[in-house]
Amino acid sequence: MAMRGGSSALAGEGALLGRAELPGTATSASVARAFVREILRVAGCPDADDAILMVSELVGNAVQHSDSGWRRDGLLTVLVADCGKTIQVDVIDQGSDGRPRPRRDPSENAENGRGLWLVGELASSWGWRRDRRGNVVWFQVPAK
Repeated sequence: MAMRGGSSALAGEGALLGRAELPGTATSASVARAFVREILRVAGCPDADDAILMVSELVGNAVQHSDSGWRRDGLLTVLVADCGKTIQVDVIDQGSDGRPRPRRDPSENAENGRGLWLVGELASSWGWRRDRRGNVVWFQVPAK
């Protein structure tokens, strides 16, 4: 599974299928799952279950590790785009001092630390970049 650092820019690569602005709270993961599920159902995406799991992990990470979850009025954004052969999902948070780092081999008994590792295993490609809004973590799955 390929990770490309900052090379993917959703706005220039595909047709926007949907955008959701969500509060930086734990309940936003379920809202993001429902949002992505419906968009991918309409788009006929065969890897919808994987995408739903991955967006849940990325929203959870944004809430736990960024200003989106640390600020009382924190927000995050989920974008979904049709990029031709792939569907891309971006999760945009309000930034943090750190950078996303997947664990190489998460422990079977660990209660956390599997999110980015899982994205790396399931996505056809993924990556992250900083922009004026904060951190953008994205992944792609086959469109059809």
